[in-house]
Amino acid sequence: MKSKDNNKTDNTRNLMNVYYLRLLERSGSSSEDNLWLFTMTDVMSLLLVCFVMFFIITNKNKVVTQESKAHKAVLIETKREALQRDIRVESPSLITDDLTAALKKDMPIPTKEVAITGEIASLIRELNLQDDVSVVAMNKDIVVTMRENVSFTPATAKVLDTSIPVLDNIAEIIKRHPGFMVEIDGHTDNIPIKTALYPSNWELSAARATSVLRYFIAKHGIDPVRLYVKGNADSRPLLPNNTPEQRAQNRRVEIRLKEISS
Repeated sequence: MKSKDNNKTDNTRNLMNVYYLRLLERSGSSSEDNLWLFTMTDVMSLLLVCFVMFFIITNKNKVVTQESKAHKAVLIETKREALQRDIRVESPSLITDDLTAALKKDMPIPTKEVAITGEIASLIRELNLQDDVSVVAMNKDIVVTMRENVSFTPATAKVLDTSIPVLDNIAEIIKRHPGFMVEIDGHTDNIPIKTALYPSNWELSAARATSVLRYFIAKHGIDPVRLYVKGNADSRPLLPNNTPEQRAQNRRVEIRLKEISS
């Protein structure tokens, strides 16, 4: 392409030189007087070359711009087709079914612990012992708390008759659910005790827990392997031991049903 353009330029220049030489011959002027004609010829030739080069460059830029636009258009169309292939519209019925299944999966389902807790709570209401006996589900544990005034004679480990109906029903629940271990915890307040049987609150709290354990085994035949006791003295109070009412809340026995991990 360049060689052809250069040839055209040279031919044009030669023609112009011949033209001006003939003009000189006809005019009869000396070469010295007409040197400006040759200079003018060179200038005109250079201008012509500039115009030709400018024309070529302009056409090239137009071609490149058109090719670039065409390439971008192809890319945009390709991406649009890819997106259309990836977008999938499902029927409303399928979406509804999936949503319903997800909601059912996340809905809380009543567990064994919740059912047992509800059963014990109903028993407590029937016996009208809500002020002195409570039950709560904590993680996988069921905790029955019995205050001293319904469970033991003060400063002793003798089980009171008022606690027997509660202990009997809890024992039946324990027998129906062999997947639970039973932890019996004794607790006292911070008032020191010192007797022949109980030199401190540690011995008293452990003896009270042991009394409940022995009742479950002797009266209801629960497997001793499932039972164990803890004496905590005043180390785990529910409330500060500042008033008689608070100390009464802390003197208690807790029966914990703990599900055995599978």
